[in-house]
Amino acid sequence: MTTRDTETLADLMSERAGKRGSGLPTWEQVAQRAVDPITEYQPSPNLLWKVASGQDVKINPPLVRAIAAAFSLPLDRVQLAAARQFIGLQVDDPFDTPAGDDDAVVRVAHARDRAGDDMPKTKEFIRRAAEGEDAD
Repeated sequence: MTTRDTETLADLMSERAGKRGSGLPTWEQVAQRAVDPITEYQPSPNLLWKVASGQDVKINPPLVRAIAAAFSLPLDRVQLAAARQFIGLQVDDPFDTPAGDDDAVVRVAHARDRAGDDMPKTKEFIRRAAEGEDAD
């Protein structure tokens, strides 16, 4: 089982759709709901299956938005999962701010083998900017 901090787009999709008779929607049913609200792009069931299977596909914003719409998921969650799967980036809060502690949310994209403690200059830059200091 993955967490929201480690899930890929394949994880996110395969947990929500599957084979006929599984009780989960089929890829044909998912494709009917997968419509990008901006461009009205609608991916095929086969393309959705390829993404969920972890195959390499051409990823683009309309496809990501269509997947978010198909599963009624927040767009940022689907975008982060796509970044993990297709370009190998992890996205974290370098301050490890507990949810609800601050109105500001900071996310930094980084290589998978890094963590907030590996970003002292980034943390300092953000801290100074938040306090209105000259952050050059």
